[in-house]
Amino acid sequence: MSASGIAPVSAAYPGRGEVQPPAPRPWMPLGLLLVGVALASLAVGAVHVPPVALLGGVLEALGLETGRQLAPAQEAVLLSIRLPRVVLGVLVGAVLATCGAALQALFRNPLVEPGLLGTSSGAALGAVSAIVLDVALSARLGSLRVLAVPCAAFVGALGATLLAQRLGRGDGRTETARILLAGVAVSAGASAGIGLLTQVATDAQLRSITFWSWGSLGGASWDVVGAAAVPLCVALVLLLREARSLNLLLLGEREAWHLGVDVERLKRRLVLAAALGVGAAVSATGIIGFVGLLVPALLRLAMGPDHRRLLGASALLGAALLVAADLLARTAAAPAELPVGALTSVLGVPVFIGLLARRGVT
Repeated sequence: MSASGIAPVSAAYPGRGEVQPPAPRPWMPLGLLLVGVALASLAVGAVHVPPVALLGGVLEALGLETGRQLAPAQEAVLLSIRLPRVVLGVLVGAVLATCGAALQALFRNPLVEPGLLGTSSGAALGAVSAIVLDVALSARLGSLRVLAVPCAAFVGALGATLLAQRLGRGDGRTETARILLAGVAVSAGASAGIGLLTQVATDAQLRSITFWSWGSLGGASWDVVGAAAVPLCVALVLLLREARSLNLLLLGEREAWHLGVDVERLKRRLVLAAALGVGAAVSATGIIGFVGLLVPALLRLAMGPDHRRLLGASALLGAALLVAADLLARTAAAPAELPVGALTSVLGVPVFIGLLARRGVT
C-alpha cells in the first residue's frame, strides 16, 4: 500500500526548552467504557436481564449468596449465550487492536493492519476449503468435524503469514516493505483460490462462506472460548511486552540496534505473534476488519506514539469497540442478526478515508 502523503508513525520529542503537557492517563476511562459496554451487552437482548438481577446472577455464579437469583430462562441466556459471547469479543477485539498497533509501529505506517500481511485472506482460504470439503471431511473426522473450519482457518492464517515473511527476506535480513508486498501477493493468491472454490460450492456452502467471511460472534460458546483463549492471551502478552522495543524502533532500525534492540529478532517475534493472534481470532469469529486499523490510529492521534500506553489502551478500546459492535449487530435488526464484520467496516471505512486525506498523522 502506498503511503504517499501520510507521515509515517514516528517518535515525537520535545525541543530544547519546550514543556510537554502531561500525558493523558487512559486506563480509567477506557476501563470504565469496557465495563459499561460489557454490562450493556449482557443485559440487552430478546430476554431482558435487569442490572440488579445481572449482578446477583454473576455473584451467585461465583458462589456468593445474594438472594437475587435469576429466572431459569435469564440464567440460561446469560451464562450460556451472552457471557461467552462477551468474553470472546473482549479477547478478539483486544488482540486485533494490539496487533494493529504493533504492526503500524513495525512498518512505520499508520495505515497498516494485520490483513495486509495476508493473514486474514489465508484464514479465509483455509475456512472456505474446509466448508467446500465438508462432505469428505465428515466421513473422516466424525465428532471433530465441528472443529474443521476454525482449525483450517488458523492453519491458513499461520501459513500465509509465514509465507509472506519468508518472501520478505532478502540478503539475510527482513525488509518490512518486501513483507507488505509479499502480503499483498499472498492475499491476491488466496482470494483467487477462494474464487475458484466458490465456483464448485453448493448453495448452502455459499451461504456459510458469505456469513463466515463477514465475521460474527454468534458461534461463541464456552468450548470456542476455551479453544481460542490460550493463543489469544499468549499473543496479547507477547505483543504487550515489546512496548519498549517498539519505542526504540521508532527512532530508526540503526538507532534501535545501537540501543540494544535485535531488530531482526524483533521483526520475527512481532510478525509471528500477530499471526498467532489474528489466526486464532479469525478461526473463532471469521474475518472482522478495520478494528486493527481504526483503534490504534485514533489512539495514536489522541495519546501520541508511546507504546507503553498505546498498546494497553488499544487492547481496552478494541475490546470495547468489538463488544459494542456485536451488541448493535444482534439488536439493530432483531430477530435477524447483522454480520459484525460489516458494522466494523462501516465504522472503519470513513476513518480510513479520513486518515488518507489527513496530512501529518503521527
